[in-house]
Parts: sequence; C-alpha cells; structure tokens
Amino acid sequence: MKVLTSALALAGALALGAGTAFAQAPNDPPARFAGTVTIDGAPAPAGTTVTAQVGSATCGVTTVFSQGGAMNYVVDVAPNNTENPGCGAVGSTVTLLVNGATAGTGSWLNYQLNQVNLSVGSQATATPTATTTATTTATATSTPRAPQTGSGQAADGSGDASTVVLGLGAAAIAAGAGLAIRRRAQEKQR
Repeated sequence: MKVLTSALALAGALALGAGTAFAQAPNDPPARFAGTVTIDGAPAPAGTTVTAQVGSATCGVTTVFSQGGAMNYVVDVAPNNTENPGCGAVGSTVTLLVNGATAGTGSWLNYQLNQVNLSVGSQATATPTATTTATTTATATSTPRAPQTGSGQAADGSGDASTVVLGLGAAAIAAGAGLAIRRRAQEKQR
C-alpha cells in the first residue's frame, strides 16, 4: 500500500516537472526604434522609407507617418536568430537610413524604447509615390510603446503544453491520493 502511494506520488511529481523540462524559451523580441524624420531640416514626407541595418543585414523597414504635427517613424529591428541572421543582439549598432542615406545610429536594446531622431541632407531627396485624396484623417498623439517581452501566459488566457502537463500531473496526484484513501478505508473495514 505504501509502495503504491509512493509510486503514484513520484509519478505525479515527475509529470509536474516534465512541463519545465520540455518547455522552450520564447524568441527574443525585437528592439523598437522611434523618432522624428527630417530631410534638409524640413519634415520628411509621409511614406519616406526608413531602413534599419545591423552591419550589412537589413533587419527592419518602415515608412514615415504624420502624428502630433510631426513626421515620425517606428521600426522593430529583428533579433539575431535563424530567421534573421546577422540582425540585432544587445549592444549591436543599428544604422538607420532614410531613403538609403545614413540618418542616425543607436544601440540594439530590446528592453526599452530606443528614441533616435533622424536627419539627412539633400542626398536623401527621393520621395515616395503618393496618391493625394481629399480626406481628413484624425491622428492620435501617443508615444510608441516598447514591445512586450512575453514573460507570462498569453493575454487571452490560453495555455500551452506545460499548462496541460501540469494539469495532468495534478490530476495524477489527486487520483493517487484518492486511491490511497479508498484502500485505507477498505483495510479498516476488514
């Protein structure tokens, strides 16, 4: 009887521990860069291309947009991994280009918002093709937020494999305890 109870308890403990043994670490989040963009001291036109490079690797591309009366950009610079070889690692130098011309640099840090205002001279005068329409668009005036790092369960409450394994382990322990109580009750009746 004690052997069976001990075996069930050990099996439950192993099941609970299996969730952490097989869990994979999440991918590193990107580093987010944001700021204003000017060309020859004037606000860059909406749609101007901003490219983020680490060394010769292109690790993020975005376009300039209007917000709060200024021309801004926000670009997520990918981390160095199998999908993005040569991209960011903590402390890497990120070169930000406006229409292909170097406009600023910053350090790749994915735990904070990296604010770098970009400015280039007339060498970056290529402007994007734009279609003009007579519409009015309301723009919010908010500061871009740093990316979330994913340090917990999904916001929608969905679990993952480790949650399932933990639940199964708890069920095994409860079943073992119930079986042990039933056997003791049967032995006392004899």
